[in-house]
Amino acid sequence: MLETLRLDGQPAESGWPYLDTVPDNPVHWTPPSDVGPRFGRKGGPAAIDLGPIVEALDSRKPVMLLSTLSQSFFAPANEGVVDPANDEKPDPSLRHATVAVGHGQAAGQNAILIRNSWGAGWGVDGHAWLTEKFLKPRLFATAILTEDIDVSTRAAAA
Repeated sequence: MLETLRLDGQPAESGWPYLDTVPDNPVHWTPPSDVGPRFGRKGGPAAIDLGPIVEALDSRKPVMLLSTLSQSFFAPANEGVVDPANDEKPDPSLRHATVAVGHGQAAGQNAILIRNSWGAGWGVDGHAWLTEKFLKPRLFATAILTEDIDVSTRAAAA
């Protein structure tokens, strides 16, 4: 994922919007022909712990979070908080990447504010607070994103 971000970049959501449903016949689906500007970033793997995530965010560096999901992620509670029930287990077959953009407290716990790719209808305008109780058993990789890279001269991969 880091190599793709470094080499090909990521378009704005308006250039390649999230699909709410899988196309009826994926064989006939093609990616958008013109996604607009793409944004590249360098980055590197980081520790799977809230401390380094908070340090990176305090240094104004976004952090990519890779985690397994569970039911609470699909419908954040009031104020966009994802805090699983005590008996809610992660599903290892459901993996997803988000970007950490802030940190604070939610539901009386340390929490990370994320930006999701599922559009403005998810969470609060596409953002949610993941509590430490949600993250600890689900987070399996992180990467600190560093300087911007100009990828405009490279052909976009599809």
